[in-house]
Amino acid sequence: MATTAELELETLTVEQHGRVITARYASPPLNFVTTAFVRDLDALTAAVDRDDSVGAVVLTGGIDGRFLTHADPTELGDATAAPIPPLSPAVLYPLWRLTRAALRAPGALRATEAAGGAVAQALAWGYRWRRTILRMNRSSTVYIAAINGPTTGGGHEIALACDLRFVSDAPNIRLGQIEILAGLIPGGGGTQRLPKILGTAKALEHMLEGAPLTAEQALDLGLVNAIVPDNDLVTHAQNTAARLARRAPTAVRAIKRLTYFTAGRPLDTALDKELAGFLATGLQPAMKATLHAFSTDLAELHDSPPSSGNNDWIHGTRVNQTGTTR
Repeated sequence: MATTAELELETLTVEQHGRVITARYASPPLNFVTTAFVRDLDALTAAVDRDDSVGAVVLTGGIDGRFLTHADPTELGDATAAPIPPLSPAVLYPLWRLTRAALRAPGALRATEAAGGAVAQALAWGYRWRRTILRMNRSSTVYIAAINGPTTGGGHEIALACDLRFVSDAPNIRLGQIEILAGLIPGGGGTQRLPKILGTAKALEHMLEGAPLTAEQALDLGLVNAIVPDNDLVTHAQNTAARLARRAPTAVRAIKRLTYFTAGRPLDTALDKELAGFLATGLQPAMKATLHAFSTDLAELHDSPPSSGNNDWIHGTRVNQTGTTR
């Protein structure tokens, strides 16, 4: 089976340095989000989950000044032209659940895509999209968006599915959910993620207004982690990825799953899940070496090495927590 770095994808160029994969998306001229991209990102994230040599992924645009603009309007237009009468969400919800269950059957997804037709492609798109972003959030791999151009609508929702977001200081940067301007709603996670990031009031205001945000506005709202000079953006993201890729995969996975999937649960249940995750990380084989290194450094420094900001601990080079040689 090919490693992640050996994948041959239609829209993503993939390279690996150490434990970091950098994936560059190119669909000229405007880097619209296409069905080919969704298929490629599905394949990439699946390969990453099988590849112990990967600890972080940086997703960025492979065209200067372009990240992931939004869903390709041509492909969306094909789907809306299908002879389907208007239906309410109350009707569509159970239909979609049944469809999703059917597409889980072996070979069903590829058969649907091969069948052609706008409706079949739209169903396959939605299935792959949901599967991919959930896989990203459950993964032991850290995903970082290096936003080097405008990203709105579906493109922005892919950035929201990443764990960290760094944005260029280029003047053409615009971010956000613009669907309301076209009479739509976010369909790839925006209504679920934005309230958790921005709070209900700010998220509603943004999604109802639909005006894209500047990089500065996004940073002020907490939507992105940092604004970085354009020429340094990818390097900054890769350096961050390299540091986080040295974290214990079991701990990364547990933190991500608790953060993304327990927020709506009762506090007592969430606390039990957190404690279970804590115990699971403490039972990992690397913990013995970690405790030995901690005791050694504590005796030498007369202080807690990680709490005092010791660089070897901060950068993850003091002990190999990954269980691999990379």
